[in-house]
Amino acid sequence: MRYLAPVCFFIFAAILVAVPLTAGNEYELRLFMLFLIYGIIAVGLNVLVGLAGLVSLGQAGLFALGSYSGAILSTRLGFDIVGSCIGAAIISGLFGVLLAYPTVRVRGVYLAVVTIAFGIIVENVAIEWQSLTGGTTGLSSIPKPNILGIRLSGFAFYGVLAVTLFVFTLLIHNLKISRFGRTMLAVAQSETASRALGINSTGLRTLAFVISAVTAGIAGTFYSFLNSYISPDIFTFSDSVRFLLMVILGGAGSTFGPVIGAYLLTYLPEYLQQFQLWQKFAYGALLLVVMFALPRGIVGTLQWAFNRLRPPAPALAATEGLPVETTLRHEKKMLAAELVATALTVRFGGLSALSNASLRVKGGEIHALIGPNGAGKSTFVNTISGFYRPDEGRCELDGVELTGRRSLDIARLGLARTFQNTELFGEMSVLENVMAGYDQRLTYGLTQALLRTPKMRREERECRQTAIGLLAFVGLSQYANEEARFLPFGLQRRLEIARALAGRPRLLLLDEPAAGLTTQEIDDLEAMVRRIAALGVSILLIEHHVDLIMALADHVTVLDYGQVIASDNPTAIQDDPRVIEAYFGAPLDRAAAVGAGA
Repeated sequence: MRYLAPVCFFIFAAILVAVPLTAGNEYELRLFMLFLIYGIIAVGLNVLVGLAGLVSLGQAGLFALGSYSGAILSTRLGFDIVGSCIGAAIISGLFGVLLAYPTVRVRGVYLAVVTIAFGIIVENVAIEWQSLTGGTTGLSSIPKPNILGIRLSGFAFYGVLAVTLFVFTLLIHNLKISRFGRTMLAVAQSETASRALGINSTGLRTLAFVISAVTAGIAGTFYSFLNSYISPDIFTFSDSVRFLLMVILGGAGSTFGPVIGAYLLTYLPEYLQQFQLWQKFAYGALLLVVMFALPRGIVGTLQWAFNRLRPPAPALAATEGLPVETTLRHEKKMLAAELVATALTVRFGGLSALSNASLRVKGGEIHALIGPNGAGKSTFVNTISGFYRPDEGRCELDGVELTGRRSLDIARLGLARTFQNTELFGEMSVLENVMAGYDQRLTYGLTQALLRTPKMRREERECRQTAIGLLAFVGLSQYANEEARFLPFGLQRRLEIARALAGRPRLLLLDEPAAGLTTQEIDDLEAMVRRIAALGVSILLIEHHVDLIMALADHVTVLDYGQVIASDNPTAIQDDPRVIEAYFGAPLDRAAAVGAGA
């Protein structure tokens, strides 16, 4: 499997070289050049659809924007094909940023509607702005492709298109196997968990939109040079649907799937011309059959079948990973963190979920937060980790103000957490989940990811070794290559803890980690929490299992109806009459008697 990608790229390059040698006439060569242009669009759109999990039906608008930009730059300003492509890429990229903005608020069907509206706007602007675009007449007399005044022949232009598609496919493959591709997949599957790991979901979505816009813009410029004429009726909504189908049909998220999809949907109309009036019906019926029979797309289905047939991957050896003592080690000035929450108040409408709640977790201690159902424990955790904003009060981590900060910024300060209901990246492997947790410790940038520089490879190797070591620590090494969603519930809890530890936190918030676990699993959890604390990580443990709390905690704080009713050592908390009343509903005088009798 290690050499599969290089072999596939070699075959791809060989095909691109062989095509012009086998073209029977100019029309056949031109049709393949059109496929190369569509392939560029599909490869870029795959980042948006296959990695970021966003559906765009405005790609024809970006394609038109690139076509008009390149045509105007070449006809009116005399730019060659390189300058026109650069100009179109910049303009399209800026519009990609604008299209990414709605993702802060909307997803799914609503985002698709926004992108459809964008395509309609571009089409209407092209019709109405006659002085610039030529209106319905369009732009003609677009010069033949040239570089620095040297005209490119048909075969030379083919070479430019082929090299561009090959390079873009390679670069996006490198992006997919880097931190950027991994975190895009993570955000698509759980934005909540991603934010808790310090991953910037808005930035990643913007990046995905920009990449898809830039590739569409460059492809549009190539199209205008190939066609020598463009008009608004060339770029329609049906083109956006076709570009999206190219990605889905070939296999969204795969490296070569969009290229295969672009090839099929470029040549398929040619083969279906014999059906005449039934062409569209035959075209749609064929696509429906393929989509129902191959729900993962062509490449995705082949990969799934291959994975089913090949022997299971061997379990990862613990010796391949780094020991947790190395993983969680901090500099002396960055030892276990102290958390101080002062008078936190959170209201939802007229209901106070927290009321003047204060708590202090000392550096290196295990501090338990308990209380009956609805007491406000999870609200407290969500507030200090940045998922809720308090109406009153403040919170500090080693003197650094947390109040008002985004959850991802708080995570980067050294506060990690798990969730009451597990938030895993279910379609990613167990190993990839933990590697996603390591993301905030990676320093290589986008250019280094695209080019796979030595720094990128070195940091990715360290990331993988750290993840393997953490899986060994929580006892999940044998499940490293399985999808996280297939793990039993108790093992999912362990995976969440390993993923939270990957970021090397100084304070770990565990939100009901024993919920739904068996007695043996709770005993294993107790031992694991002790080991984490022994490594110098402060722990705030929210839990219902009183026996676990009493065995683990150095200090216990009790919440009831959003208020702190007690905060002391475990022995004192056990005998506190207010705590007994909160849990068992006993009257205060009887609770006091019970406490005295104990």
